[in-house]
Amino acid sequence: MEKKKTTYLFALSIIITVTCVEAVFSCTYSRNRKHYLVAHCENQGFTSVPRNLSRDIQELILSNNLINILKNNSFINYTNLEILSLSKNKISDIQEDAFAGLNSLKVLKVDDNLINITILPEEVFRHLSNLIALDISRNKKQLQNSSTFMYPDATFSTLERLQNLSIDLYMFPKFGRGFIKLQNLTALNFDKCYLRNISEFRLWNSTFENFTSNLKELYISGCRHFFQMEYGLLEHFPNLKILDLSNSYVHLYQALRILHPFQYKNMSVINFHHITDKSINGNEFPYSVVITEELMKYLKTICIESLDLSKTGIMDYQKNSLFSFEHPKCFKTFILSANRLPATIADHYFEVVIFMKLAANMKVYDFSYITTDYPNPIYLNVYHPETLNHLENRIPNVYLSPEVSIFLPPSLEFLRFTHILSVFSSAFIICANTSLKYLDVSFGVYQNFPNGTNDCGKQLEYLDISGSPEAIITFPKILLPKLAILKMTHARIDQLILKGKQWMVFRAPNLRKIDMSFNNLWTLEETAFVNQPNITHLNMSNNLFRAIPTFVTKLHKLEYLDLSYNLIVSINDTMRRWLNNVSSNRKFVLDLNNNDLVCSCDTLDFLLWMEKNKEIFYNRDNYTCTMTKENRQVPLKEVIPNKKRYFSYCEKNMWLTYLGISVASAFGIFVAIFLLYSYRWKIILYMYRKVRRVVEKNLHENYMYDAYVSYEDRSVAWIQKFLLPKIEDEWGLKVYLHDRDLLPGDFTANAKAESIQQSRHFVFIITEHFTEGKWGRFEIERAVYEKCTTNLRKIIVILQNIQVKDIPEEIVNISNDVCFIELPLDENEIYDKRDSQSTWLKLKALFYLN
Repeated sequence: MEKKKTTYLFALSIIITVTCVEAVFSCTYSRNRKHYLVAHCENQGFTSVPRNLSRDIQELILSNNLINILKNNSFINYTNLEILSLSKNKISDIQEDAFAGLNSLKVLKVDDNLINITILPEEVFRHLSNLIALDISRNKKQLQNSSTFMYPDATFSTLERLQNLSIDLYMFPKFGRGFIKLQNLTALNFDKCYLRNISEFRLWNSTFENFTSNLKELYISGCRHFFQMEYGLLEHFPNLKILDLSNSYVHLYQALRILHPFQYKNMSVINFHHITDKSINGNEFPYSVVITEELMKYLKTICIESLDLSKTGIMDYQKNSLFSFEHPKCFKTFILSANRLPATIADHYFEVVIFMKLAANMKVYDFSYITTDYPNPIYLNVYHPETLNHLENRIPNVYLSPEVSIFLPPSLEFLRFTHILSVFSSAFIICANTSLKYLDVSFGVYQNFPNGTNDCGKQLEYLDISGSPEAIITFPKILLPKLAILKMTHARIDQLILKGKQWMVFRAPNLRKIDMSFNNLWTLEETAFVNQPNITHLNMSNNLFRAIPTFVTKLHKLEYLDLSYNLIVSINDTMRRWLNNVSSNRKFVLDLNNNDLVCSCDTLDFLLWMEKNKEIFYNRDNYTCTMTKENRQVPLKEVIPNKKRYFSYCEKNMWLTYLGISVASAFGIFVAIFLLYSYRWKIILYMYRKVRRVVEKNLHENYMYDAYVSYEDRSVAWIQKFLLPKIEDEWGLKVYLHDRDLLPGDFTANAKAESIQQSRHFVFIITEHFTEGKWGRFEIERAVYEKCTTNLRKIIVILQNIQVKDIPEEIVNISNDVCFIELPLDENEIYDKRDSQSTWLKLKALFYLN
């Protein structure tokens, strides 16, 4: 029996030893910035405080464990501790001497536990004589919302050196006289809020009367239910520097009224972000906020460094109210985003301009996500819609310029004007000795925006012009020496390319990252980024590329290429060799997620290469491909390991492929010889045309259309029935017809002039009513001009049922430079079909030959 007992005790000692050793080795050590020895024991499943850690540790992290009770003397071995984190455990009970030995502790975090602070032992903090910061927030909820919540002031009164206290804010809070002893308290943070507007609840003037007047920071954030505050709530904190009510639904009217203790004082931060919510809407506190001079009478006198009024429901403001600060030079940060400000009204605009000029020390200004109404709308009379009744209601002497000018203070570093609806057609940024580093003007409706003075780009590091209308997108034609990041998503670059316009005309030698996703791009020219040699990250996701564009091989510093959400089927041999070369020289990542990858016999070599070089591909395990034989999507990670199952049919059909290739080759040679002989003249003309285009390219001549066709309405049917089938379908040429090719919204005269300039030849279809058309004479004059500038190759005139005397005088005057052809409007009038074919052949020769 004695032997059994000895064996049992020995086994038990081994288990205890192993458990202790395991506890020790489950923690790791490091040094923080202050060179403190830190024990990392988080996420280890501890149910109690480990006892065998190094006694020299100065910081202990025990967060995210399963500790439910802090027993007496739990930390007695760690007398050097200065920082202790017990966040996110299950602690519900703290014994009176749990913190014994922690006289040097300065920071204690017991947030996100199950502690009921009302039943804490009165002397539980008496060992923490040097504690500076205590976070005991996000603990047990209040059981009764209708009764007074007594905060245990006697428990907290022992922390006389405490400077920072984070705690929960309960309904009907009562802070006893014991809090008077916390004279060193400078920051009070109510991190979790349970306030709501029930039983006429409000924070009374006396709520904070027992806190020290030395408090400098007050945070009451995250109260997601409306509650009321008495007028004198903050009178006990005359030295407050930071007031944060963000995401607490108190309404802007209340927040502005309780600022009266801070009149003519200096404050660092006033954060009123989202304090007005759509859930609040009544006569006294409406959802739509109108700022008046009376409401601003306290705020306007304060010297504020950072003010956040974003998402506060402001829909309008009276003159001399919102921007009428008495100390604009104090501002460093001003955020007004996500309101409904009428920024397009002239009076309001001028107030903003004056404020920006006076705010000489401003560094950050955010005026984004602004939805406005158009000023002075024109209404219809319901009884007499043909008459307009708006004239008598017009405001006299109000002028809205088609272009606004924005004057930036020299100190401004961060400017955001994103998602703004405005009636101004464009904006012009005026900079002088600028410090501007970050500019976001994305998703507005301004035209020709951004545009600005040369100084605006000298320090610029980040530029976002996403969402700009394609027809008016412009870049500063200046040097941007420090620009590192450029975003231009949803900018309709494809439309610019179709029109042959330049879209990268600035110089940014240090540009590193470009995001041009969501632009419907299917191709880009080889010289797209020739002036940006240092690009390392290129995002071209969500476009229409069917292959990796070859211009990326010119980017010698490229490290990350995002082509996800395109139409790429596979990667060809040339591009694979380039990828191998790049990845061998530097770390390179390619993202091909959500493309149209194909798994077939033809792409098997590509799939094998991808498997061999899988470290190149970002998130490769999520790729899928389409099995062509089965027409279904398969995870790519399953295909290669099982290639015998997926590609077994490839080997079986290989001999058929070889036979087919041989037969097809022989037949192809025979057909080629036959076609060469039958179409020898057409081939000669085609080769001539190709050579001509090469010559034109070398001479920097770039024609979008082979011909611009000018006509009047009676010729439309003939053009559709006879001319287009010949020229475009049969001859493979491209012509411009204004009824078909003029884009909606384009200014007609400019569009016609631009299209004529981009056409190789000009074709007039002259009928007896030609000069009655709206644009006939304009197009004749433009054709003559282009011919004189040698841009236009030929002017071809097709005469249809018209006598020589009826030919427009303007055409007669240039007859020496014109080629005439007669073709009737009605093909049935032609008696000799051979003559008709000869005429069409003559027209074709004129098109093909210069």
